[in-house]
Amino acid sequence: MSFANPNDSVEILYGASGDVRDEINAHAANTTSGHYVDEIEMPGSLVIRSLRKATREINGYLEPVYASQIPFSSAADVPKLFDEISTDIATFYCLRSLTANLGPVSEEKKRDYYDKYFKSPDGLLVKISKREVQIPELTASYANDAKAVRSDDIAPVFDMDSDFNHNVGSELLDDISDERG
Repeated sequence: MSFANPNDSVEILYGASGDVRDEINAHAANTTSGHYVDEIEMPGSLVIRSLRKATREINGYLEPVYASQIPFSSAADVPKLFDEISTDIATFYCLRSLTANLGPVSEEKKRDYYDKYFKSPDGLLVKISKREVQIPELTASYANDAKAVRSDDIAPVFDMDSDFNHNVGSELLDDISDERG
């Protein structure tokens, strides 16, 4: 649910402001006897600022690995995983900003919304930046890193060049006969 930054239409922000607000309200209702955070207590500009900061932090970890694709130029190109990560991080930033109303952010919330992405060595973004985890929807910047996790050692079985011929590809049959030779 990525979207163009309202203040800079060239920048694509990851996440959804509604999801951040829903997470905050789920927390607020539990901690303040059913009170929900509204536009006055948590203005949309705070949510957008938090999503912008989260997006830029994510990009900082991704750019060294996916240099030719980051930053994204279209919201449709953003893998859903980045939307989820950005929403979590932005939720943490908003919770931190609402400390006066909701109280301090617990270590559990910090761990759930922030540390699991940034804390070394187990943080997901740290692992991506070290090339320990790859994003299947993206292509890494180095040839030996370019294999997507979902396609390791998989060869097409059918004729991929034909719209109508869904028989076993002739190249595959040739390869099989050569190998059995």
